[in-house]
Amino acid sequence: MRKKLDNELIYTTALSLFAKYGYKKTTLEDVASALGMTNSNIYSYANSKQDLYIESVTYGIDQWQDSVRQATSGIESATEELGVAFKSAVDYIAYNKTIQTLLQNDPSLFPMFPTVDPIEELNSWAIDFIKKIIDKGIKQGEFRNVNSKEAAQLLFNFYKYFVISAFVEDNGLVTDASSQMSTMSTIIFDGILNK
Repeated sequence: MRKKLDNELIYTTALSLFAKYGYKKTTLEDVASALGMTNSNIYSYANSKQDLYIESVTYGIDQWQDSVRQATSGIESATEELGVAFKSAVDYIAYNKTIQTLLQNDPSLFPMFPTVDPIEELNSWAIDFIKKIIDKGIKQGEFRNVNSKEAAQLLFNFYKYFVISAFVEDNGLVTDASSQMSTMSTIIFDGILNK
Protein backbone atom coordinates (compact mmCIF):
# COMPACT_ATOMS: atom_id res chain seq x y z
CA MET A 1 0.00 0.00 0.00
CA ARG A 2 1.29 3.47 -0.90
CA LYS A 3 2.07 5.99 1.79
CA LYS A 4 -0.40 8.85 1.91
CA LEU A 5 1.08 12.01 0.41
CA ASP A 6 1.65 15.12 2.48
CA ASN A 7 -0.96 17.87 1.97
CA GLU A 8 1.83 20.44 1.50
CA LEU A 9 3.18 18.50 -1.49
CA ILE A 10 -0.29 18.14 -2.98
CA TYR A 11 -1.17 21.81 -2.51
CA THR A 12 2.19 23.04 -3.80
CA THR A 13 1.97 20.83 -6.88
CA ALA A 14 -1.66 21.73 -7.57
CA LEU A 15 -1.00 25.43 -7.02
CA SER A 16 1.87 25.45 -9.51
CA LEU A 17 -0.32 23.73 -12.13
CA PHE A 18 -3.29 26.04 -11.52
CA ALA A 19 -0.94 29.03 -11.78
CA LYS A 20 0.75 27.78 -14.95
CA TYR A 21 -2.30 26.57 -16.88
CA GLY A 22 -5.20 28.33 -15.14
CA TYR A 23 -8.17 26.80 -13.38
CA LYS A 24 -10.11 25.87 -16.52
CA LYS A 25 -7.27 24.05 -18.26
CA THR A 26 -5.90 22.20 -15.23
CA THR A 27 -7.53 18.86 -14.49
CA LEU A 28 -7.39 16.63 -11.45
CA GLU A 29 -5.72 14.10 -13.73
CA ASP A 30 -2.93 16.65 -14.42
CA VAL A 31 -2.37 17.01 -10.67
CA ALA A 32 -2.44 13.22 -10.16
CA SER A 33 0.09 12.74 -12.96
CA ALA A 34 2.43 15.42 -11.55
CA LEU A 35 2.25 13.69 -8.16
CA GLY A 36 2.88 10.25 -9.69
CA MET A 37 -0.45 8.81 -8.60
CA THR A 38 -3.40 7.29 -10.39
CA ASN A 39 -6.33 9.41 -11.48
CA SER A 40 -8.67 7.66 -9.06
CA ASN A 41 -6.23 8.10 -6.16
CA ILE A 42 -6.42 11.91 -6.35
CA TYR A 43 -10.03 11.70 -5.15
CA SER A 44 -8.82 10.48 -1.76
CA TYR A 45 -7.30 13.96 -1.37
CA ALA A 46 -9.92 16.17 -3.04
CA ASN A 47 -13.64 15.83 -3.67
CA SER A 48 -13.49 17.98 -6.79
CA LYS A 49 -11.23 20.26 -8.78
CA GLN A 50 -12.95 23.28 -7.20
CA ASP A 51 -12.20 21.95 -3.70
CA LEU A 52 -8.56 21.30 -4.57
CA TYR A 53 -8.26 24.75 -6.14
CA ILE A 54 -9.63 26.54 -3.07
CA GLU A 55 -7.54 24.42 -0.69
CA SER A 56 -4.39 25.02 -2.76
CA VAL A 57 -5.01 28.76 -3.05
CA THR A 58 -5.74 28.96 0.68
CA TYR A 59 -2.47 27.14 1.35
CA GLY A 60 -0.54 29.50 -0.95
CA ILE A 61 -2.04 32.67 0.53
CA ASP A 62 -1.50 31.35 4.06
CA GLN A 63 2.19 30.84 3.23
CA TRP A 64 2.28 34.44 2.00
CA GLN A 65 0.67 35.67 5.22
CA ASP A 66 2.90 33.45 7.34
CA SER A 67 5.96 35.12 5.83
CA VAL A 68 4.55 38.47 7.02
CA ARG A 69 3.85 37.08 10.51
CA GLN A 70 7.42 35.80 10.76
CA ALA A 71 8.96 39.02 9.43
CA THR A 72 7.07 41.17 11.94
CA SER A 73 7.40 38.88 14.94
CA GLY A 74 8.88 40.63 17.94
CA ILE A 75 9.03 44.14 16.46
CA GLU A 76 8.24 46.61 19.24
CA SER A 77 7.68 49.78 17.22
CA ALA A 78 4.31 49.88 15.45
CA THR A 79 5.74 52.18 12.77
CA GLU A 80 8.53 49.72 12.03
CA GLU A 81 6.14 46.75 12.21
CA LEU A 82 3.75 48.30 9.69
CA GLY A 83 6.61 49.11 7.32
CA VAL A 84 8.06 45.60 7.63
CA ALA A 85 4.60 44.05 7.14
CA PHE A 86 4.08 45.85 3.83
CA LYS A 87 7.64 45.29 2.63
CA SER A 88 7.68 41.59 3.50
CA ALA A 89 4.28 41.05 1.85
CA VAL A 90 5.48 42.75 -1.33
CA ASP A 91 8.84 40.96 -1.27
CA TYR A 92 7.11 37.61 -0.93
CA ILE A 93 5.01 38.13 -4.02
CA ALA A 94 7.92 39.72 -5.91
CA TYR A 95 9.94 36.52 -5.52
CA ASN A 96 7.09 34.00 -5.72
CA LYS A 97 6.33 33.56 -9.40
CA THR A 98 3.65 30.95 -8.64
CA ILE A 99 1.57 33.42 -6.63
CA GLN A 100 2.16 36.17 -9.20
CA THR A 101 1.01 33.94 -12.05
CA LEU A 102 -1.94 32.66 -10.03
CA LEU A 103 -3.13 36.22 -9.38
CA GLN A 104 -2.64 37.12 -13.03
CA ASN A 105 -4.71 34.12 -14.13
CA ASP A 106 -7.37 34.62 -11.46
CA PRO A 107 -7.50 38.26 -10.30
CA SER A 108 -10.78 37.53 -8.49
CA LEU A 109 -8.62 36.09 -5.68
CA PHE A 110 -7.37 39.56 -4.80
CA PRO A 111 -10.23 41.85 -5.87
CA MET A 112 -9.84 45.60 -5.70
CA PHE A 113 -13.57 46.18 -5.28
CA PRO A 114 -14.98 42.88 -4.04
CA THR A 115 -18.61 42.02 -4.46
CA VAL A 116 -17.63 38.40 -4.10
CA ASP A 117 -14.31 37.52 -2.49
CA PRO A 118 -13.46 33.80 -2.80
CA ILE A 119 -10.82 34.10 -0.08
CA GLU A 120 -12.61 36.64 2.10
CA GLU A 121 -11.46 35.00 5.33
CA LEU A 122 -7.80 35.34 4.31
CA ASN A 123 -8.19 38.91 3.10
CA SER A 124 -10.06 39.75 6.32
CA TRP A 125 -7.13 38.34 8.29
CA ALA A 126 -4.84 40.84 6.55
CA ILE A 127 -7.10 43.76 7.46
CA ASP A 128 -7.31 42.58 11.09
CA PHE A 129 -3.51 42.20 11.16
CA ILE A 130 -3.06 45.80 9.99
CA LYS A 131 -5.71 46.99 12.47
CA LYS A 132 -3.82 45.39 15.38
CA ILE A 133 -0.66 47.22 14.35
CA ILE A 134 -2.54 50.52 14.10
CA ASP A 135 -4.15 49.94 17.52
CA LYS A 136 -0.69 49.21 18.94
CA GLY A 137 0.68 52.40 17.35
CA ILE A 138 -2.17 54.48 18.78
CA LYS A 139 -1.62 52.98 22.24
CA GLN A 140 2.14 53.62 22.03
CA GLY A 141 1.55 57.19 20.85
CA GLU A 142 3.25 56.58 17.48
CA PHE A 143 0.04 57.01 15.45
CA ARG A 144 -2.75 59.54 15.65
CA ASN A 145 -5.99 58.43 17.25
CA VAL A 146 -7.89 57.36 14.12
CA ASN A 147 -10.60 54.80 13.45
CA SER A 148 -8.24 51.83 13.20
CA LYS A 149 -10.74 49.63 11.36
CA GLU A 150 -11.25 52.21 8.62
CA ALA A 151 -7.53 52.99 8.47
CA ALA A 152 -6.70 49.28 8.16
CA GLN A 153 -9.19 48.86 5.32
CA LEU A 154 -7.79 51.90 3.50
CA LEU A 155 -4.19 50.74 3.91
CA PHE A 156 -5.11 47.25 2.72
CA ASN A 157 -6.86 48.75 -0.32
CA PHE A 158 -3.75 50.83 -1.02
CA TYR A 159 -1.63 47.68 -0.71
CA LYS A 160 -3.99 45.72 -3.00
CA TYR A 161 -3.81 48.46 -5.63
CA PHE A 162 -0.03 48.35 -5.43
CA VAL A 163 0.07 44.54 -5.78
CA ILE A 164 -2.44 44.52 -8.64
CA SER A 165 -0.68 47.27 -10.58
CA ALA A 166 2.82 45.93 -9.88
CA PHE A 167 2.35 42.20 -10.28
CA VAL A 168 -1.06 41.34 -11.71
CA GLU A 169 -1.80 43.83 -14.49
CA ASP A 170 0.73 44.45 -17.20
CA ASN A 171 -0.13 48.11 -17.57
CA GLY A 172 3.29 49.68 -17.20
CA LEU A 173 2.29 51.69 -14.12
CA VAL A 174 4.94 50.18 -11.89
CA THR A 175 8.41 49.71 -13.26
CA ASP A 176 10.31 49.55 -10.00
CA ALA A 177 8.42 47.88 -7.13
CA SER A 178 11.00 48.95 -4.55
CA SER A 179 10.77 52.61 -5.59
CA GLN A 180 6.97 52.43 -5.51
CA MET A 181 7.11 50.79 -2.06
CA SER A 182 9.33 53.62 -0.81
CA THR A 183 6.90 56.23 -2.16
CA MET A 184 3.95 54.42 -0.57
CA SER A 185 5.77 54.31 2.79
CA THR A 186 6.58 58.01 2.60
CA ILE A 187 2.96 58.93 1.91
CA ILE A 188 1.68 56.64 4.69
CA PHE A 189 4.12 57.78 7.36
CA ASP A 190 4.96 61.36 6.38
CA GLY A 191 2.06 62.46 4.21
CA ILE A 192 2.39 64.26 0.92
CA LEU A 193 2.23 67.85 2.20
CA ASN A 194 5.47 69.79 2.48
CA LYS A 195 5.26 71.11 6.04
